[in-house]
Amino acid sequence: MRTLIIRCDGNHDVGMGHVSRCLALAAELRDREHCTVTFAMRGLETAGAAAVRAAGFAVDAVNADVHADYGEELQAIAASHTAAALVVDVRDALSRASLDAIRGGGIRIVSIDDGTDRRLAADLAFYPPVPQVDEMDWAGFAGRRCAGWEWVLLRREFVTEYAPSPEISDASPAIDVLVTMGGSDPAGLTEIALAALDLLPMPLAVCVVTGPAFTRDDSLSVAVARSTHAVRIASAPESLAPLMRASRLAVVSFGMSAYELAACGVPAVHVCLTDDHARSSSAFDAEGAAVTAGVFGRLTPQQLHDPIRRLIGRADRRAEMGRRASRLVDGRGAARVAALVAAAI
Repeated sequence: MRTLIIRCDGNHDVGMGHVSRCLALAAELRDREHCTVTFAMRGLETAGAAAVRAAGFAVDAVNADVHADYGEELQAIAASHTAAALVVDVRDALSRASLDAIRGGGIRIVSIDDGTDRRLAADLAFYPPVPQVDEMDWAGFAGRRCAGWEWVLLRREFVTEYAPSPEISDASPAIDVLVTMGGSDPAGLTEIALAALDLLPMPLAVCVVTGPAFTRDDSLSVAVARSTHAVRIASAPESLAPLMRASRLAVVSFGMSAYELAACGVPAVHVCLTDDHARSSSAFDAEGAAVTAGVFGRLTPQQLHDPIRRLIGRADRRAEMGRRASRLVDGRGAARVAALVAAAI
């Protein structure tokens, strides 16, 4: 059997998006392409490692500090498994030179959404349809670059054919606004969203999703108690897709959830942690599939309230945005990526 190593992390600091999309890819590699997949992760007691083990994959420890180049350690992990390929989805000090050395040993390198020069060491580099990709310097890149909506890595639950039957979905309570700010929400965007919703005069059914690495339960409880709406909390739900499909509108931190909502046909207002995220979110804005509200630190609850208000009372506009979104993301990106990776090894 062909063996692959997937290098990613998931914790309070980096969130859970990297783990989510890497698990989507790992499942397709295992189930469709009959590959053996092992994860290499920093911290075996993190929420990310727990999610990987729960999905049935083994985890090897990366011991190097986040600020250190750990290429030799990663090469040793790959060699111990006789790996044919290494999938890299990290935001740390791993260098291009380290990946060049690993690739020189006959191991294929797969890069996921990497903005550093590490991408130039990849045999395959995959990106969502963000404007930054074409602006990068690709001189010296000898691999294959794949960028677009069709390469977005999502779990199978977001493929339309895996949607629950109408009988099951109708049993879910209708959600006026879904608030989901990622696996950890270190910036406290959930509370900002609730403050923005409190500026709306009409009563709403609000569902707040907190991820497995969320640690601000006390401050969230205060915000919920203060809210003028009927707010319920879904803590680390096993599946997000049913909640998304039951929602009329979502307020979300830009990241994997933005693509998941698009696959579910749910119009969304994006709150961005960085200017780079705002640029990536602009791809949705340009397609009429979501609204980019602004960047954390420069976005007040009043400013976030405005796009929510304009959408909440416009069923026709929400429906059109949902249709546009679902046409962009079909949820099959992980299967496409897995097929290319398997073919390369």
